[in-house]
Amino acid sequence: MALIESLEKRFASAIDRKEQDRAFRRVEQLTGLGAAVSSLEYLASSRDFDRGELLSWDVARTRYRWMTGRPAKALGVVFDKPGIQALFGLRVMAAATLLHPRSSSSSKTAAATYLAATNFAVHARSPYGSDGSEAVLTLSLTSIALGRWFGSDARARQACLWFIAAQSCLSYGIAGVAKLVSPVWRDGSAVRDIFRTHMFGHKRAFEFLRTRPKLSRAVGMGTIVGEMLFPLVLVAPAPVARALLATGAGFHAGNAVLMGLNRFVWAFLGTYPAVMYCSRALGRRKKEA
Repeated sequence: MALIESLEKRFASAIDRKEQDRAFRRVEQLTGLGAAVSSLEYLASSRDFDRGELLSWDVARTRYRWMTGRPAKALGVVFDKPGIQALFGLRVMAAATLLHPRSSSSSKTAAATYLAATNFAVHARSPYGSDGSEAVLTLSLTSIALGRWFGSDARARQACLWFIAAQSCLSYGIAGVAKLVSPVWRDGSAVRDIFRTHMFGHKRAFEFLRTRPKLSRAVGMGTIVGEMLFPLVLVAPAPVARALLATGAGFHAGNAVLMGLNRFVWAFLGTYPAVMYCSRALGRRKKEA
């Protein structure tokens, strides 16, 4: 009897490790795609790094004292053009390494480490032109790098998956609460007015919502409720959890089409395999209890 129980535990452990590796690999690939999209967008708008522009090195180096004086020249090799273009070009190659299924484990470790480190470096250089998706990518890439550095320890990868899942749920929940306390989100005017801005605007969407205040209010409240309910994905029954994930994916896809927030799609979808893994793990524990 003891032998059978021991074999059952080993078999269950093997299945869990296989599921864990699959979830980690999917997080890695989707996050790598997000890093590639982000880097390509920076390369496409590289004129913003020209002298005299807001993201130029002459402006960016004034943020911190340690970026001025003698260090400025050395840092400029990387942070000024054409160095900054090379940095993003290498990021695209590193992201492709994470996406390629036949890349070696050591090359993926190096790629994840480079992507995480350069995310921190680019943010230190200048946070302007960045958004929440970059914060999610930074956390996910750092977790992936740590998971690969300690890849022989199943507990380390499990901790990384749980951290990514918790961070994802926390991001949605906090965003929902922040919108809930905002009167312009509750009455729908925020939804309408976002589409009239230069950066995130969509003329047709604005014209459509301008004469439909009830619809704007419904979209605003729907966004609030959806974001606040998202953390329940960890404890909800499987069909409900899948519905919440599908709603979140649809929300980001809609934002990409209407507002041009392409990075958000892959940054947040990159966390979903970790969320699903943790949701299933909690579900199994409930059944065992």
